[in-house]
Amino acid sequence: MGNNIQNPSHTVQFDETVTLLGHAEVRSPHLQTLVDSPAPLICADGGANTAMEFGLTPALIVGDMDSFSGRFDGEIIHLPEQDTTDFEKCLYSVNAPLYLGFGFLGGRLDHELTALSVLVRYSDRAVILIGEQDICFCCPKQLDLDLPKGARVSIFPMSQTEMRSTGLKWPLDDIKLSPSTRTGTSNKANGKSVSLTLEKGEAVVILSFKHMDAVKRALTSG
Repeated sequence: MGNNIQNPSHTVQFDETVTLLGHAEVRSPHLQTLVDSPAPLICADGGANTAMEFGLTPALIVGDMDSFSGRFDGEIIHLPEQDTTDFEKCLYSVNAPLYLGFGFLGGRLDHELTALSVLVRYSDRAVILIGEQDICFCCPKQLDLDLPKGARVSIFPMSQTEMRSTGLKWPLDDIKLSPSTRTGTSNKANGKSVSLTLEKGEAVVILSFKHMDAVKRALTSG
C-alpha cells in the first residue's frame, strides 16, 4: 500500500501552508474550499477516504491505518502506536508554517474535544481547525487580530488561564479563566485591533469562519 514508513526518523518538511484532512464529515461550503485549495493535502488515516471520494490526491497519508479502506500508491507514514490520535501523528510527522485542518471538528464529541487538546499540546505550531461555522486555534503568547466591530471573539481556557486584552468589549485583564469556573466565550471586538497577551495557561480562540484571513495573517506574521 504505497511507501510504508513504520517508524519515521524524520519529519516531512513543507515550506508552504498544508491542508490536513480528518475523518469527520466536511460540509458545504467548506468542502468546495477544500477541493479548490492548492495546498498540499495531508490525510489523517480515514480522511483519505474523503479525499478519494472527491477525487483529491493526497501528498501524504499519516496514521495507524485502521480506517483508510482504499488503495494509494503514494507515500504513507504508518504509525501503529495507539498513544496518539491520527491528528497528532500528522503534527509530529509534518513540519509546515501553517496547517489548515478540515474534518477534525464535528462528528463525535470525544474526537472533537481530543482535537482541542492536541491543539494546546502543539501550541508551537500554527494550526487552524475549521468547523461548519467556526474556526479555532491555540492562542499564542501574543496575538494581534484585525477584526471588525461586533465580531464574536470566544476564548475557551484549557487550563487555569490568565491573559490581558485590548480591543474587546469586555476586557480579560485580572480575570482568572478556567474550564470549570469561568470561560471567555461570546466576547466582542470593539472595532479596534484585538490584542491578547497570554500570561498563564492555555486557551483556544474561536471565531467565525469569515475571519479566516485575519487569523492566517496573525499566526504567520512572526
